[in-house]
Amino acid sequence: MFRLKKISQMKIVKQKSYILPVKNYLTISDMPKPKSLPIIGTKLEFLAAGGANKDTMQTWKLNLEKGCRFPNIESELYRLSSNVIINILLGTHSLELSDHYNEMLSLFSDSMKKIFQTTTKLYSIPVNWCQKLNLKVWRDFKESVDLTLFLGRKITREMMFNKNKSDGLLKRMTEENMSPEIITRIVSDLIIAAGDTTTYTALWTLLLLTRNEDTLKESRKGDQKYIKYIVKESMRLYPVAPFLTRILPQETILGDYKLSKGTPIIASIYTTGRDKQNFSEPNSFLPYRWDKTDPRKKDLINHVPPATLPFALGSRSCIGKKIAMKQLSEFISQITYNFDLKCNNNQQIKSVTSQILIPDQNIDFSLSVRKQ
Repeated sequence: MFRLKKISQMKIVKQKSYILPVKNYLTISDMPKPKSLPIIGTKLEFLAAGGANKDTMQTWKLNLEKGCRFPNIESELYRLSSNVIINILLGTHSLELSDHYNEMLSLFSDSMKKIFQTTTKLYSIPVNWCQKLNLKVWRDFKESVDLTLFLGRKITREMMFNKNKSDGLLKRMTEENMSPEIITRIVSDLIIAAGDTTTYTALWTLLLLTRNEDTLKESRKGDQKYIKYIVKESMRLYPVAPFLTRILPQETILGDYKLSKGTPIIASIYTTGRDKQNFSEPNSFLPYRWDKTDPRKKDLINHVPPATLPFALGSRSCIGKKIAMKQLSEFISQITYNFDLKCNNNQQIKSVTSQILIPDQNIDFSLSVRKQ
């Protein structure tokens, strides 16, 4: 779910009739070669995803019990994603939750959210026109990028100041003798890249659960495997990155077509995930289709898992897959256990294919503390 990109270096080129984004990726190959790559262990994943989610649920419950109005859930999810990454970086010694830190993280989450909102608008307009005319959408985009990068570096510096207390990924990077500048770039990109992807996957999953009462009830039984099936089924129906793009490294034969080296390839995993040849009852939300032992699965004849690749595949697949799945599974498990959910939208909510797969309107959720 993490797209490691240097947002400040995004540019647009026109190819035939399409406007294609060209991104300079910050990959492991760009960095000084360490003796061994830092690996995020399952203990850290649990502490980061589980701890951050539990803290968030507790805060929501306290505020609702006090009669406070529930905040915008989308903004809360952006903030949660940032907290998870920060916890992974620091391990068991997270930053002190001062008012200053909370305000800074809120500003960071809001500015990060604005990046993706403005980027979506920029996709419909040649960027060089936006720059030359200094259009508002360009000014908003630039302002949000500058603020996000500034706050990202500031958060990173505070973490670096506490690096001797860290037992997380930050400590491992310093042990590999990475320079502070490289660490700052990696940390900023990790936090930014985690924002929209996990946020919208969580939103789509919550929407599906409010539409499927039986699945919602089953999710509250405490079966963590079933929770993962819920997340997988949600990503099949609403892959946050609906297209996979690659550039062919060599000449390739694809069916009846001969494709030259360097040809851009776009695969729609939204389409393949909803194809009845790949999945029986393709438009139905059926998490049990992923459970080999579930007797209901026998009625689902077609099941081709490689037809849905929400984290992509190969050397450019999502490096944050484990983190994302842990975060999403923990979040869905805890929100369904602690709260009753309701979607208040009167009109049908449809997906819009843009930079990512987003709803065509704001989703208005109501949460109330669930009686155990």
